[in-house]
Amino acid sequence: MKAPQSLQRRLLLTLGTILLVIWVGAAWATAVLIRHEIEEVFDSSLQETAQRLLPLAVLDIFGREEGDTASQRLGAIRSHGELFTYLVRNDKGDVLLRSHAADLSAFPDYDGPGFRRTDRYRLYSEEALQGTAIITVAQPLEHQASVIREMQMVLALPVL
Repeated sequence: MKAPQSLQRRLLLTLGTILLVIWVGAAWATAVLIRHEIEEVFDSSLQETAQRLLPLAVLDIFGREEGDTASQRLGAIRSHGELFTYLVRNDKGDVLLRSHAADLSAFPDYDGPGFRRTDRYRLYSEEALQGTAIITVAQPLEHQASVIREMQMVLALPVL
């Protein structure tokens, strides 16, 4: 390719290239920042969900009739997809309550409160009543990844 002959063309190409590089750098930095912030928001909502559901689950479980220790699975009111599923266990690991779409294989054994990550899920566990009631809430990593991908695509569109 032959270089442009005029000073004006060379200046426009140089400025265009510099602006493109700056835009790509800014878009990349923004994408990294957005990814971090989105992960924080998702973690916060996972934690809030566990902390809001646990007292309700405890009331339900300990309000049962004496001797009724069977696992209870909540039914769906209306058909819908769940972004969060949860499981409530006792200190022995017995399932006491779970959401209707909870896949038991998605919930690893409890090993303390806090966040965990498996191949497919982001999990948060919390305990109440001195560890006798434990809730674990799971969110598919694919949902978070799709939100991040969409945001990165929006940032990349002006470059394209």
